Amino acid sequence: IMRTEPVHWARAFFPVGSNCESVDNNLCESFNHAIVEARFYPIISMQEKIRKKVMVRIQEQREKGLNFHGKICPSAFKKLK
Repeated sequence: IMRTEPVHWARAFFPVGSNCESVDNNLCESFNHAIVEARFYPIISMQEKIRKKVMVRIQEQREKGLNFHGKICPSAFKKLK
């Protein structure tokens, strides 16, 4: 990040009115909810619990993706119907 100009990543340089924090906030809220039990552990244990949780989630999503054969994902197709 230090090799990139701050104009591309620092909030201070973003134009006024172009930011939408709702996606950011929803993502943060979801993440905080997912790690709520790990937050009460010491830092190393907390990070290990979060790492394990993320790895399990990635593997579950990978397995779902392997079973998917089509152009439209099932949840989107269900909504279109």
